[in-house]
Formats: sequence, C-alpha cells, structure tokens
Amino acid sequence: MLQYNIPLLITNDGAALSYVCVSVLPDGTITEIASGFREDAVSLKGVVIPGFVNTHCHLELSHLKNEIRPNAGGMKGFIEQLLSARFQADEAAQINSMHNADREMWEEGIVAVGDISNFSRSNSVKTKSKIYYHTFIELLGLNPSFANAIVAKGLALQQEFLNGSMSTASLTPHAPYSCPTELLNLIFSNINVGDPLSIHMQESLDELQFCKDKSGPLVDFFKANKISFEGFIPFGEESPLQKLLPLFPKNKLQLVHNTYTKVKCIHKHFPSIPFEVLVKAATVNGAAFLGMESVFGKIKVGLKPGLVLLENVNIHQPQFHDHVKCKRIQ
Repeated sequence: MLQYNIPLLITNDGAALSYVCVSVLPDGTITEIASGFREDAVSLKGVVIPGFVNTHCHLELSHLKNEIRPNAGGMKGFIEQLLSARFQADEAAQINSMHNADREMWEEGIVAVGDISNFSRSNSVKTKSKIYYHTFIELLGLNPSFANAIVAKGLALQQEFLNGSMSTASLTPHAPYSCPTELLNLIFSNINVGDPLSIHMQESLDELQFCKDKSGPLVDFFKANKISFEGFIPFGEESPLQKLLPLFPKNKLQLVHNTYTKVKCIHKHFPSIPFEVLVKAATVNGAAFLGMESVFGKIKVGLKPGLVLLENVNIHQPQFHDHVKCKRIQ
C-alpha cells in the first residue's frame, strides 16, 4: 500500500480537496481518500490530478519528430513532407522511436491514448505498453469505387490490433477532403454503437478550398501524384462540418482541428478558463470519449486513474503557466 499526503487534490469527482492522504495499491487502484496528513505517508508539494488522456496521437509517426518543417506550404506542403519522410527510416528505427514516445508519454503522466494508425507496425509497441490504447484505424481514399476494398483492408487491420493486445480498435475516417460519401457510409456501417469516431476537420485553407469547389493547392498535389479525385463531389458554400455532420451516426465524435492544443497554450491565450476545467479537458473528458471513464479520469476509490503531480504550482491559485512541471507518481 502506498500513501501520499497531498496539499491540493483535483479529483474530477466533486470539489477540490485540500490536505488529504490518498492510499493506492501497487496496481494503481485508489483505496482511500482521507482528510488530513499521515505521518508514515509520502508528502508531496504541489497539486495532484488524475493521469492525462491523449485522445489524438500518431504513434507510428514518432520517428518524424522534428523532421517536419512548420508553415512550409500549407496543407499541401505538410502532406508532401510527410509522404517524403515517412518511409525513409527502416522498420527497426521506426519501432524504436515508437517505444521511446510511448515511454515518454507514460513518464509524463499519460494513462490512455487514442492513436491513429494506418499500418500495424505500432501493434508490437502497444502490446508491451503500460498505457491503454484505443487504436483508430484511419481510412481514406478519394475514389468511391475503391471504398469496399479500403474498408475490407481496414477491418483486417482492426483485427490485427484486437488480436495483438488488450486494448480496443475501430474504424474512423481521415478527413472531409479524403473520404467521399460512399467511403464514409461504409465506415459507419462497420462500427459498433460504442465506438468513438475521430476526423480531421477544417484544419487549413487548402482543405476548405478543395472541399468548396475542387480547386487550390491540393488539386496540384493530387495531379502531381496521379491521385484521382474526379469522384469527389464539392460541398459548395456549405462548410465540411455542415455538409458531413448529418451523415455521422450518434457515436461520440472528436473533431481534430490541430494537434498542438495543450493546456498550457490554452491557459496562455484564454486565462479566464478555470484551472479545474482545463484539468477535466486533459483527463476525464478524454476518458469519457474513449469509453474508459470507469477506469481513468477521476481520483475515486476503486478506479485506477494514475496520479500526476503538478510542481511549481500555487495551491491557493493554481494555473497551467510555463513553469509547471508534470511528474507521474503512480
């Protein structure tokens, strides 16, 4: 049994608690939250919150860290860089980078991840990981005539992940500009009621221009790479969100606008958002989206949320400023 004296505890299960002692089993299960400090407990300095939940990750692209130049030609430039660099590293190097990224996430307090996968290579990493993964099998293809083949390949990949680990997996579409209606409908007919959905949505002007009238830099990219887009029907004046949202089932849906949103960044630009609201956004909200709120997201007796210590925080007025450090304690 491990016990921690905590000056300020954010449980996500009621009001914040001051000066409490939390008891935890070696497997991470919370057994007691008691008022007051205990002499034989480990005393911490700072704020303790549940483990983080990262709902949008690309583990299989870990080897591209620091390899993609930002603001280099919009969405077209980003895709060109990605495709050029993605397969340069050999399999061993890619797997090693994934192991490093997985370990880094664990050490920084992440307990659960929604991970985008196009291939099965990350499966060996997830099988050995301490982190819970839900794998989104991301499907794309502009030619409607290939929709059946794309989904069949996706279902086979999904089964590989389900056979390889204790985590979960489901199909999901890539983005409005890469998934015609035929493909979307096939994806939606091959998911379960409880499966979460994730889609990149309105991330760039290039994407919006292509979706509106099939023009702009993405057209140049498709032509240069001999990718047929004749079957794509433009949305006109409707935004991708307006056009596609009615097609989606009632499953939990994550709209990914970018991959750089972090609590420190949000606090910097929107300091009026309460600290506990940001904590929920980084923990229990993600757990609920992945359908794992019965395990993660709340510091509550019987759950295994993970415990993360936020150092350099004023417990009387906590904020996610630039000097906050995260340290996993359980």
